[in-house]
Amino acid sequence: MEAFYSWPGKSDNEGNELPAVVHMLDVAACAECLIKSHTAFADLSCAQRRAMVILVALHDVGKLSESFRALIREDRKGAPRHWQLSDFLLCGSLDCVLAGLSPDRSVRTELYGAVSGHHGCPPTRLGGNRFKRIEMQRSIGSGKEAALDWVSCLLELFPDASLESMTAQKAKALGWALSGLTVAADWIGSNGEWFPVKRVSLEAKAVLEDARRRAGDAIRKAGLEPPDPARIDRPFPDLGSLRPMQDAASEVEFSGGPQLVVIEDATGAGKTEAAVILAHRMIRAGKARGIFFALPTMATSDAMFERMLVALPQLFETPPTAVLAHGRARLRNAMRDLQGALSDGTPESEGSAWLSDNRRRALLANVGVGTVDQALLGILPSRFSTLRLFGLSDKVLIVDEAHSYDPYMQRELEALLKMQARLGGSAILMTATLPLATRQSYVKAFQDGLEVEAEELHAGHYPGIHLVGRGKLSTGAVSPFGESVRTVDVRRLREQDSAIEVLTSAANCGAACVWVRNAVDDAIDAVLALRQNGVPADLLHARFALVDRLGREQELLSRFGKNGIGRKGRILVATQVVEASLDLDFDVMVSDLAPIGSLIQRAGRLWRHMGKRPKKDRPVHTPTLHVVSPDPDKVEGEDWLRDVLGRGSWVYRLDEQWRTAKALFDKGAIVSPCGLRELIEAVHCEDKMAQVPQALQDAELSAEGNERAQSSIARGNVVETESGYVVGTRGAVSNDALFPTRLGEPQVTLVLARRNGGRLAPLADGDDLSAAWALSEVSASLKRFGCLVPEQDTPEIRAVKSSWPEWRREACKVCPIDEDGCTIGHSLLYDECGLRVSSLS
Repeated sequence: MEAFYSWPGKSDNEGNELPAVVHMLDVAACAECLIKSHTAFADLSCAQRRAMVILVALHDVGKLSESFRALIREDRKGAPRHWQLSDFLLCGSLDCVLAGLSPDRSVRTELYGAVSGHHGCPPTRLGGNRFKRIEMQRSIGSGKEAALDWVSCLLELFPDASLESMTAQKAKALGWALSGLTVAADWIGSNGEWFPVKRVSLEAKAVLEDARRRAGDAIRKAGLEPPDPARIDRPFPDLGSLRPMQDAASEVEFSGGPQLVVIEDATGAGKTEAAVILAHRMIRAGKARGIFFALPTMATSDAMFERMLVALPQLFETPPTAVLAHGRARLRNAMRDLQGALSDGTPESEGSAWLSDNRRRALLANVGVGTVDQALLGILPSRFSTLRLFGLSDKVLIVDEAHSYDPYMQRELEALLKMQARLGGSAILMTATLPLATRQSYVKAFQDGLEVEAEELHAGHYPGIHLVGRGKLSTGAVSPFGESVRTVDVRRLREQDSAIEVLTSAANCGAACVWVRNAVDDAIDAVLALRQNGVPADLLHARFALVDRLGREQELLSRFGKNGIGRKGRILVATQVVEASLDLDFDVMVSDLAPIGSLIQRAGRLWRHMGKRPKKDRPVHTPTLHVVSPDPDKVEGEDWLRDVLGRGSWVYRLDEQWRTAKALFDKGAIVSPCGLRELIEAVHCEDKMAQVPQALQDAELSAEGNERAQSSIARGNVVETESGYVVGTRGAVSNDALFPTRLGEPQVTLVLARRNGGRLAPLADGDDLSAAWALSEVSASLKRFGCLVPEQDTPEIRAVKSSWPEWRREACKVCPIDEDGCTIGHSLLYDECGLRVSSLS
């Protein structure tokens, strides 16, 4: 038996050891399966893929060291981490043996860093640090000879492996995906149920063949085997006749390679179904193997997941894995088995705990639905970011509400689109109100990722569908959907009391009404005022625990949705959470003044289902958007908006609020869809058509400076795609649960707990305790609520957190509540109005 078998990789609870090289072959076999048809590696030759598998097999070569053996057998800690030793060996003494793979050392060292940096961050290169190098050499000791023998063995096991003509530039791009491949393969290959410690044979070829047999089954159980796409042309047979945008999605011609499609159409025109039709066609064309829906907020993801579950049987011949990153987590055979990795003190078990969280797992499932934040973390220096990129690049990334991002998130999305294109992935952007300049920035980012000459997308038609690829830009006008062709009158309300009068009067006439407020506290005040008037009013905002928020959403959909029952005479008071993806229909709408895009989105929930509720059945004569706003022609100071909206005046840019008011009230109506572009550009066009009044110019300059600062921060935070994985992450990485995908006011995540039998239990019920704790979360302003959080070092809270992974213990604050809803200390209150500061504090 070869000497390298004597070096342990891990041990089980009975003291049995698995040789490190056997584990490395298990992982290599998994990588061999995963790499076969993955989009990021699609253009590699067979010889290049074999070379990649050899490199993955060397990811843990640092375990062939005296320090790691002492860690396993004697629990002796303090030595350099084994993945750092892997990189040190690969870049040093092993490189001369591996030089036959490629004559370009820069190619080799780039890929060495990708496979050795598989525990959440890239390795740290020592450079000329003599003392560190001596420490590394001492840690490896006699393992060096075993490592050299192991490399020679791998070259024999994978003959004809070669990186051939791979350039350093290609290696830098590929390194991101190779690191993600290594992480995924390592976690699957570390599962003790699929790859047990005890093996019949320790002969290299026999071990590899056994690992290959196990790998295929393991990948299926992990939910990573791609399903076969359905061969039908229409994944929504129940739609009947297709709407114009859906029809266009069925007919557009793709160019070769990665594809970006921008769908611009009015609210309610069927953009989601059009995007799924496009994604299905892309999968059939070999551009992807799955779908990830990236939504602007957590509130929209659950509704989208329900819609996707209906479509899944039509999209794939074989059952796919489907994971919702938030919400009720109906997993559909998701990757629970990855939690079975050996708990052996090595980081593989930590990695399995990381992946077991739905927020990460959704990125690897065949179909994932979550917030855009989960995707954006792939291009930020966060832990395991490359696993996110590995999962996303093999899917069609569908970004909903692409118009709804601030400058910081816009720059992040540009970086994500660039990375997606560079790794061979495709994307679809859906939008109703995207400014032309922002659209062009997304197009250019994707073109940069393809490394093609940037081409301007001049098309101003609306609705429209635009295709960006390696060929010439393709754009086409689309006929509007009949029900989206309409005029919504706009009426200004001078004060909040007027809004209450309008809503009360309409509700008394049997109308289903909504008031969309800019601030949570304003929404709470409004619903209490309406109830005092004797009007039945519902409430929805972002400061409900997830379990209550989801329950309220379902209740509101059953009341105000397409087939809603019991809607007459009721009022919903909500914040921006109703702007997107919740299919609600109201007869009367009041909204606080908001930017034009938000108002157009909100108005899309007004007189929505005309086939179900035609004009003759509505209790009012015409659809009217009532906007609570001061007069834009009478601006006497910077408090112009604050005097009317109070706390809600601070949510959006003051100059954009004024421009929206000016354009909207001058026009007097929202004419859809032909008049939408004019309204959007009147507010967002770089060559502003309306000069803000003198009293607001300082606010405008301040807002513009703030947005430039946000863009600058984003550019400094996102990874440098061209620099490769090791250099491009800009040094240290951060906990992904804490790294900011969004700027603005910092948030704190509270986990609400109730007392049950002398112990704390999650607010949400359920057999799955981890899911119940996740459903008990609520986010709130750190500045306002953070100082009111109970002390986290109490015995009962420590007991709750003891089983949580480290990232969750850091990110979440357990908040016990009494039966009356007050927290310990009576600082916070949680009741039917959600989380708020107690009047007793």
